[in-house]
Amino acid sequence: MNRTGEPSVEALLARIAALQVENRQLTERVVRLEEELALARLHRFAPRSEKHVDRLFNEAEQAADEDDAGSETDNIAELPDTGLPPVESTTGKKRGRRPLPANLPRERVEYDLPDDQKACPCCRGQMHRMGETVTEQLHIEVKAKVLQNVRFKYGAAIAIAPGSMPLS
Repeated sequence: MNRTGEPSVEALLARIAALQVENRQLTERVVRLEEELALARLHRFAPRSEKHVDRLFNEAEQAADEDDAGSETDNIAELPDTGLPPVESTTGKKRGRRPLPANLPRERVEYDLPDDQKACPCCRGQMHRMGETVTEQLHIEVKAKVLQNVRFKYGAAIAIAPGSMPLS
């Protein structure tokens, strides 16, 4: 019953087997490429940590951790063990650095303007101090202390004559 030009049943079965092997190889290749793509995306978009195992010892961080640990254990009640994994806090992490411990000695370094620069540029009147900005940095010599850098802020004092309207 074989017509001329048509393949035999054995040839069709061999072709089907070859196509199935090729299909299996292509499926395995697609799975491998998808895994590589997922790893590449993870490497590109995953959060990076600056924490390393071989970090240097930092006394201020350890002192702050001990202070935090001591204050938190007094206020927290013990919960019974339920066997379930612990639930993380929903408040989220605070951004920025932790403040330096209050028990470290502070040395105040003040940066002030010279008197000739304290004149108001519009009215030439003497500006008065209206605030200050304090930044702290950890300075370690033989013993640790905190340097407070204070930069004074100045603003012009406006004097209004009686019966005149203030500028707006």
